Amino acid sequence: MKVIDKKCSSYLSILTFLYCIPTFAYADVNADHKTYQIEILKTREEVSAKEADYVYKKLMQRNLQQQIANRDDNTQFGLHGMEIPAVNANGDLTKINQAYSLLARAGVDSLRSFETAWHRVSDSSGNPTNFTQLDFQLKEAKKYNMSHLFVFGYPPAKYTVANNKLSAVQSKYYDKYKDYLHVTLSRLKGYNVKYAELANEVDAPSVWWMKSTPEQYVQEMKMLKESIAALGLPIKTVAFAATYSRNSLLGGITGGRRFIDKSFQLGIDQYSDAYSIHHFSYGNDDLPGYMRSVQAKHHLSNKEILDTEQLDTASTGRFQSNPYDLIKLFARGFYYYDMKRVDYFIAKDRYLNNKLYYFGLFDIDWNPKLRLLAYAMAVDSMKGRTLIGIYQPSKGVEAYVLKSKEDSPTKYSIIAWLNDTGTQSNKSVLLEGLSGNADIEHWNLDIAKNIDLTKGVQIDNRPIAIYTNQLPSWVNNNKMKNALYADESRALKSHAPMPTDK
Repeated sequence: MKVIDKKCSSYLSILTFLYCIPTFAYADVNADHKTYQIEILKTREEVSAKEADYVYKKLMQRNLQQQIANRDDNTQFGLHGMEIPAVNANGDLTKINQAYSLLARAGVDSLRSFETAWHRVSDSSGNPTNFTQLDFQLKEAKKYNMSHLFVFGYPPAKYTVANNKLSAVQSKYYDKYKDYLHVTLSRLKGYNVKYAELANEVDAPSVWWMKSTPEQYVQEMKMLKESIAALGLPIKTVAFAATYSRNSLLGGITGGRRFIDKSFQLGIDQYSDAYSIHHFSYGNDDLPGYMRSVQAKHHLSNKEILDTEQLDTASTGRFQSNPYDLIKLFARGFYYYDMKRVDYFIAKDRYLNNKLYYFGLFDIDWNPKLRLLAYAMAVDSMKGRTLIGIYQPSKGVEAYVLKSKEDSPTKYSIIAWLNDTGTQSNKSVLLEGLSGNADIEHWNLDIAKNIDLTKGVQIDNRPIAIYTNQLPSWVNNNKMKNALYADESRALKSHAPMPTDK
């Protein structure tokens, strides 16, 4: 199956796809299906009943129990967006149940959700009693042994310092905040909840931590950590979901890296088990590297870095993303940036702030898209595998050589594709330096069996995975060790979506 790139005029970069309204606060737009069908044709998504049927049949052939058994803490395949309004306990349960089933077959390990935010679980009196949506999501995930990362904090507006739910709780309501934490966390007993992330993109304080300070953030993290410990839950705490910290200029006087550094000065490391970032932009910034450097600055041992939202930041313009590009995101996230978890953004196509987010794994009606096959191919080629080296065997080629788990049928997985350098005339190149025979998996799960590698393999911008017992003869050019850190100007021009910080 081949996706045909459609020609389209130049659009604003994904940088203009801003989070001016919080993701979890949206009421789902009464989607105009006619408008969606027109807009989706501007993309490279190939959305149709035929494609949905093609994807469905391919995924249903996958061994569900094998995917459930194949979890790995060092390569956690996550997904953001299986929450309201997309997932609704009172919605179309047939479609929603099928979506969970297909995600499990694709190899999704864990789901990120805001359903534990205080304002979501509160009743009109501010008490945590509204658990219909949370309970539904927990039960659906449990069917397939998927875990959750839940976002905590964000009280009803009347309890916050800014009279806005995207803000810190007023100190006079700390007892009420602790009660919310205790009641809500207790609800999670018996379910596989791996992480509790406090708030979202707090280094963009004028949007996601309004009129609030690092001091208040550290205090809330302390309360979260203590509540988890008091209940004896095996849940790790996660801080920041940083986005403005991708360079030193964003965020103003109190945001960005100033916010992160101040939080470490205040001792947040005592209460955090991991740190999170959003939307790395390969070649433009090194946000995970910054998070490690600030820990070193404060003489702390490095804790795991999670990428809890990641969309296609490699795309240079609106509607330019290809379904198979998400494979590159996972390879770079796990092996170039050495992160333990990558949550793909987003589960289902939808309108956010009147703009179409078209890179969901499902279309606006829960029909599976080609991206879901690409997600599954990333799972096949990466999950549970460790990095041997990152190579550039020829100009423009990016290749990851991975060691398989002991019980795998082949010793190595080689993931490779040709990057568009903007200057090269060739649309494909011969990948040489390989030996023996091997199976080759394409981005859409098609597999070519027992291919003779000695004559080379033709590759283009669509990633392939080569499953082999022999290492390539490439000279070690490990980009992890030789990477040039992005400068401030490149990071500023990053195509990562960021909140408007006024």
